[in-house]
Amino acid sequence: MNLTEEQLRERGILRSVEEMVSEAEKMVALSVASMPVGRRVADSAREFTESESEALHRGGLDVSRPSDGSQLAQTAARYAAMLASSLTVAEAAALLGVSESRIRQRMGDRTLYGVRVGKERRLPRFQFAEGEEVPGVGEVLREISEDVYPLSIENWFTHPNPDLYLDKDEEEPVSPREWLLSGGSPDVLVPVAKEL
Repeated sequence: MNLTEEQLRERGILRSVEEMVSEAEKMVALSVASMPVGRRVADSAREFTESESEALHRGGLDVSRPSDGSQLAQTAARYAAMLASSLTVAEAAALLGVSESRIRQRMGDRTLYGVRVGKERRLPRFQFAEGEEVPGVGEVLREISEDVYPLSIENWFTHPNPDLYLDKDEEEPVSPREWLLSGGSPDVLVPVAKEL
């Protein structure tokens, strides 16, 4: 798939395609380097009790098949893509019209979400839309535990939630991000955010 400058601009990414590719390569390297080194098990089913295996299977994970590492590679690639398309502190400051120190302060207060990448911080795009902060996102972010994996947070914000509908007659649920963008109350999301 070829990415164009126009596609980047439409999504609010002001970097060039070359810069994005370079960033993605850098983020893949950082992501893989920061992953824990572990042992590979030929028969992962032996690592769990029967009841644990059944619970994992009910949750959608099949431990009976040996892993070829592709799921881990896909996770690393998704993580790298999230980081490569994230805003730097300077970009977030320019977008919101505030100082870089204010952005860092908000990340410290957990009303903006930042991911440490080497010595810098990146702010994933799910919390921004059309040149602004998603309304109410800070109230929700503050309630998410600091130990939740970054992709889990991004997925929760951007994937449809079966309990969220913009209209009682709607057939398709919306994501928490869409809920907030449509003017939905962050108070509805806070109890779920606390459980992540």
